[in-house]
Amino acid sequence: MDKENKVLIITGGHTEEALLSALIEQEEFQMVIAADSGLAIADRLELELDYIVGDFDSISEEVLLKYRRKSTPMDTYPREKDKTDTHIAVELALSHNATSILIAGATGSRMDHVMANIHLLLLPMQVGVSAAMIDTNNKIYLKNESFMLEKSKQYGDYVSLLPFTERVSGLTLKGFKYPLDHILLEAGSSLGTSNEIVEDIAEVEISDGILLVIEARD
Repeated sequence: MDKENKVLIITGGHTEEALLSALIEQEEFQMVIAADSGLAIADRLELELDYIVGDFDSISEEVLLKYRRKSTPMDTYPREKDKTDTHIAVELALSHNATSILIAGATGSRMDHVMANIHLLLLPMQVGVSAAMIDTNNKIYLKNESFMLEKSKQYGDYVSLLPFTERVSGLTLKGFKYPLDHILLEAGSSLGTSNEIVEDIAEVEISDGILLVIEARD
């Protein structure tokens, strides 16, 4: 059995300190990466970091010097580049054989960044690595195969299943308030929004396509 290698990426969107503190306490991460302004919240919480990446245009020299003195590996990139800092961090996690990736700070007021970060979840999915974005109210991930959800472990009361690809075929839902039976879910449909788990175990079956899954607390 392969050794577990869970990676936490702290990036530059909105992250509440209470959420990040709870994640560090509850989960055992083998690697923690700060991407650009994600370093600011990591510094406030005095987190031990394994890698720091970014252009650092929004980080004070005082904070950067602090981590340089610790000899934390730090890769500095130009502000004008072809990949976002979060993209670079995801690729770094995958290059270190991550078995799962959790991204904090990937949501916020910049919807272009939020959408780009959601699309970055394709990179780990394509190589069989589970990945999710998390904030105080949402857990967001992609699925290209059937899966189950435990009611006792769900992130919030609501589960939305949206088509990430143009079509998701054979969608069947069991154990949900609104079950479905082998339907074709197409882009532009809101059918899968705000469902609820009503059994101990809920099943989501698909035959083709990619689902965007959002577990929401409000």
